Amino acid sequence: MDSQLINPKSVKPLFYVIWGLIAISIYSCSSRADYNVICGFLILLLRSYDANDKRKYFSKLSLHILLLACIFDIIWLIKFANFWSHGEETSELWRSLSFIHNSTYYLGIVEFFLKIPLIMYCYNLFKSFGGVTGELFSLKYKNTY
Repeated sequence: MDSQLINPKSVKPLFYVIWGLIAISIYSCSSRADYNVICGFLILLLRSYDANDKRKYFSKLSLHILLLACIFDIIWLIKFANFWSHGEETSELWRSLSFIHNSTYYLGIVEFFLKIPLIMYCYNLFKSFGGVTGELFSLKYKNTY
């Protein structure tokens, strides 16, 4: 079947990283709206189309999705680092949420670092399909690959 969600010929560690990203993102949703769940499933969906003739197109799209998600992660980590404090000066209700907030914040850092091997894999995949690094700077998605 050409359009399976998980391609049996694919590298297994890659899928463990993607599913790990999705699982961490689902836990993070208990404290923040986490778009990484959607990004993870989009990457799996794009990987399922790896058996057709648009491999270079899908690897470029996957790479752009991951880079955009990394930018959002950096913004989120910088923005909320100042707001999620749970010291004695905060209310008792806010302190009671300290475990979930702190774990979500640290898992956001883990999510960011999980994306690095995924980005490297997508970049190597793009290069293996004959892609040139200069093409990655273009946001034009044509089916002329």
